[in-house]
Amino acid sequence: MGDIFRHNIDALKEKYPYLAQVFEDLNTKDFESSVVLEKSRNGMPNFKVRKGEHTFFVHSTYDPKTEAVRWTERIDLKGFDTIAVLGVGCGYHIEELEKRFPDKNKIVIEPDRNVFLKLLNTRDITHLILNENILFIITEDTEDAGRVFLSLREEGQIDSVEFSELLSYRKVYEEWWLNLKKDYIRFAKLHQINTNTSVFFAETWLTNLFEGMLQLARSAHIKEYKSAFANIPAIIVSAGPALNRNIHLLKDLYDKAVIISAGSSINILENRGITPHIMVGVDGGEAESRIFNNVKSDEIYFAYTLSVHYDGLKNYNGPKIYFKTNVLEYGDWIDNKMGIDGAEYLRSGSSVSNLSLDIARYMGCNPIILIGQNLSFPNMESYAQGAVLKQEQDKSIREHIEQNIKYYLLEKDIYGNDVYTTESMLSIKFYFEEYVRIYSDRLYLNGSEDGLPIRGIENVPLNEIIERYCTKEYDIKGMLDKKFKEEFDAGSVKDKEAKIRNILDNIHNQSSEIKQKAIKRIDLILDILNNIRGNHNAKWKQIDRLTDEIENCDIYKYFVEPLSKYFIQAIKNERERRMEHISDIQERLKYLYEGLLMQYTEVKEKIVLIDELSKK
Repeated sequence: MGDIFRHNIDALKEKYPYLAQVFEDLNTKDFESSVVLEKSRNGMPNFKVRKGEHTFFVHSTYDPKTEAVRWTERIDLKGFDTIAVLGVGCGYHIEELEKRFPDKNKIVIEPDRNVFLKLLNTRDITHLILNENILFIITEDTEDAGRVFLSLREEGQIDSVEFSELLSYRKVYEEWWLNLKKDYIRFAKLHQINTNTSVFFAETWLTNLFEGMLQLARSAHIKEYKSAFANIPAIIVSAGPALNRNIHLLKDLYDKAVIISAGSSINILENRGITPHIMVGVDGGEAESRIFNNVKSDEIYFAYTLSVHYDGLKNYNGPKIYFKTNVLEYGDWIDNKMGIDGAEYLRSGSSVSNLSLDIARYMGCNPIILIGQNLSFPNMESYAQGAVLKQEQDKSIREHIEQNIKYYLLEKDIYGNDVYTTESMLSIKFYFEEYVRIYSDRLYLNGSEDGLPIRGIENVPLNEIIERYCTKEYDIKGMLDKKFKEEFDAGSVKDKEAKIRNILDNIHNQSSEIKQKAIKRIDLILDILNNIRGNHNAKWKQIDRLTDEIENCDIYKYFVEPLSKYFIQAIKNERERRMEHISDIQERLKYLYEGLLMQYTEVKEKIVLIDELSKK
């Protein structure tokens, strides 16, 4: 094994241990490579690549260095914090990019692992591998690359991305590169929906949390139901118009499948005389309470997270099951304070139907069957008959579509017909597709008999699914009741309530203390803004100290930061983009400090809200 390869592998082990293992193994195999090392006329290494019917040199056969410099000179990254480059080659162009744009993120995507293997054996690229501003993605799967982009955006590491490719890759990988950009856009839209939801509902979520927290004393934790229904079918009922087709088939399934009502489908089911075992609530808006305030039965288990609108949660007198999701990070903190060990997060997804799918999997159900899952508006209808919100939603859809609002998109349903949908509905579909790919140990079936196709979930008429999978009988309600009773035999409601009130007191005491620090920090930054040219070393030291004290307390870590991070990151990204266009140093500082003021104000407002809610 050559010294160059060993140096590169050692560097990979530091930053990309998985890649290091893959290429260390690959390097020991005896195979005819599709990549041949050649020399350009100026003596620099070059690669000759065979890809299908194409054979091409990655770099100039005369002078790869000059080619790389000229390629880089054509790139303008104003307004972008990241460049994604197709093709790693010998790395000359990446080195030139780093020289010209040292502060920009570089994501290098190589779809041919043979090219990267040849590079590891040809040049010492440890300086590129270990560079914090350079990320290598070696995959031929465009979705895998797209997921990396989503992860980086979710973590706030990248924002705006420019795409560029080696000229030699342009023709060979034209379709592949186009598909990657489409996947990037799809993942970027999913991120934007998550961001918008977080920013829009932040205050609502906090209100619902504190208003609903005492309900934990009267709720079982979902961890008590993990795998409780192993290999029992589950039917997740959504409220789409397709539910009109086969809702009647559910009447005889109460003892043959776990029936889970997702959101507003509960009212539709009850209007048809059908009682599900579980109804799931997660949405924070007041409309969610209108749904659950109209529930007639008190035998249904209300599975909820504390983001759900508090009024419907408080008013429901039946049994409740609490769960925490991966969206709101205070779940672990609450569990710890309540003395609950070993509880896992459920995956929230883009809608209550996505979350209901994870509940069914967590409880061990198999197969998992979707019905009423249109993901579209056939005949401009929002819900099946009997939904509480149907009339107003249908009217809104018709008005918007007739006005040609771009919010609505045309897609093909399972029959090839054009139907209207939205980006948010497509994100639900995309989440389903990702979910069943990851959790492939279950059988997933779509018995909706209408709506958009969901890749990975077979469309089968519900009556055929029932005949094939829903034949055995189970005491599902008895199993739910038994676990619920065991939970309450272990501790009294009054003890739990006392514990929750103690938690709220501690939150209020801590929020009252750091509220004053947050206000002081704003006063200091305002003083600095009023005299940009002055010496403010002492003020900055105070700001640093206050920031440390604020960010090291539980209130900030588990409540403020998770709810404010997208808004704060958006401010940072916007400021960084526009700073490039401001040449005057004083104006740049003013613009930067105004951004800090906006961030500090956001944090202060969340702390004040927590203080008021915990006191109430």
